[in-house]
Amino acid sequence: MKAPVTYVVSVWCAVWWCSVHTVYAQVSTPPPAPRSPVQFEAGLGGWISSGQTTWSHNASGVDPTVGNPSSRLQYKDVGVNFIELKGRVNLLNRFFVRGTFGFADIGGGRLTDDDFVSGQGAAFYGTATPGAQRISRTFSDIKGDNSWYGVLEAGGRLVNFPHHRGHLDAFIGYRYYFQRHVATGVAQAECTSTAFCDPVGTISHVRDDVISNEQRWQSVELGLDVEYRLLRRLSVYGSGAFLPVNWLNNEDVHYLRTDLRQDPSFRMSGWGIGANLEAGATVAILSQLFLDVGYRFWWNQVLDGQWENFPVGGGGVEVPLREFRSTRQGLTLALRYRF
Repeated sequence: MKAPVTYVVSVWCAVWWCSVHTVYAQVSTPPPAPRSPVQFEAGLGGWISSGQTTWSHNASGVDPTVGNPSSRLQYKDVGVNFIELKGRVNLLNRFFVRGTFGFADIGGGRLTDDDFVSGQGAAFYGTATPGAQRISRTFSDIKGDNSWYGVLEAGGRLVNFPHHRGHLDAFIGYRYYFQRHVATGVAQAECTSTAFCDPVGTISHVRDDVISNEQRWQSVELGLDVEYRLLRRLSVYGSGAFLPVNWLNNEDVHYLRTDLRQDPSFRMSGWGIGANLEAGATVAILSQLFLDVGYRFWWNQVLDGQWENFPVGGGGVEVPLREFRSTRQGLTLALRYRF
């Protein structure tokens, strides 16, 4: 009978020791410090992007010789590298306010300038073939100039995922986006009537500024952010914003057009919609230092707009803006530090 008694006593002593040790540990180990109700983040990053802007108008209602579209311009830049400054304030572990400022020089790209005529215009200019057509296409080099944007957003937590895996947030914001292109030289790529344009292959104004374009977008954002932790130091994230209010003001100066004013020559304005999308991964280098790597896409589209010209001496006309859209996309990198 001694063996069972010894066994019971041994088990009782082990349970008693574990209980005392657990209580002692709970008393002697301080609880984790609560998170501060206000947290700050600061970041420095970049956006390795390329962009494209396309617009056209329809002046056939005031000039029967031009087509619909009457003129179409496409600015396509290459390798625009933005520097970004980021800041964020987290409130009560639930709400946040954040801002981003980015700026870059634009150096490199191509402007494609197309002109169209109606069937009447083709007969008037004596084109090689009859009927409505593109009568001219020219290329110009984009030598610059610059772009910048500022974004201010505020939002709050919708869902916390189980086991502290991540969260889903909603936000509202305002974005101001500016970019300016300057094109030089004219290379005639197509011409169906030398009464309208130079012969194909003609290159002129090689070092001269021929066209500048300045576009300004003011937008209201409604969006969602999601972050999900895959490993202890690795998370994935996504952000999507719809721009239900997207206002455009665009001005072109055509330096070779002596019949037009130079301040500006054309103005386009209108409202539309857009979207900002981004997805990527976050690595926690240290407990408060994070590296973000992602891909971002911006899209802006005018739904209702007007085109207006400014001839020397007055007498300009206003016609419908047939299309105006602008996109920018590319790789993003950022380092963030949380205070």
